[in-house]
Amino acid sequence: MYNNDGILALRAALQESIHANHQSAKAMLTLRTEMLQREQSIRAAFNQELQSLRNEVTATRREVASIASGAGTRIEQDAQQALAHVAVKHDRNVSEVDAKIQGIAKTAWLLHGTAGAILLLLLLVGWAVLGYYRRELAAAKGELQRYENAVPVVQAFYASDAIVCGDRICVNVDPNAQREGDKRQYRQAKPRQQR
Repeated sequence: MYNNDGILALRAALQESIHANHQSAKAMLTLRTEMLQREQSIRAAFNQELQSLRNEVTATRREVASIASGAGTRIEQDAQQALAHVAVKHDRNVSEVDAKIQGIAKTAWLLHGTAGAILLLLLLVGWAVLGYYRRELAAAKGELQRYENAVPVVQAFYASDAIVCGDRICVNVDPNAQREGDKRQYRQAKPRQQR
């Protein structure tokens, strides 16, 4: 087995190993303590940064809400101003177009009235001209009837041996002709001689 020197050497190696393990454990405890401190420090810094970030997010949200509500109000005011300007311009344009349409409507009524008056005047003139032509036609018809009634007289005059003597007719009476009329006072003229 082991001799005294070997045991002493083993004991010394064991003590040295224990001492080294003790030193290692101490170093590990120191390292662990340092790591815990660093972890706590990092955690505190993280928590502080997280809180700071939360505060900044809250502040940013407030600012955004403030900006949004202010912007909404501002946008609404700007939109109302812009729309008011456009509405006024639109109203003015609509009023101008309405005035033009009313002017055109008045002109159209005036033209329709004028056309109606002209048509009525044409009808009256046509009626008057028609009446005039009716009268002229009646007069011409009467004159034509007189001419037609005079045709047998003219034919008889032309067939008889007669001439116009001033405002009378002179005839060469046929002594052998029959007497005519209600009192038998007329006699036929001799036939006209053919030349």
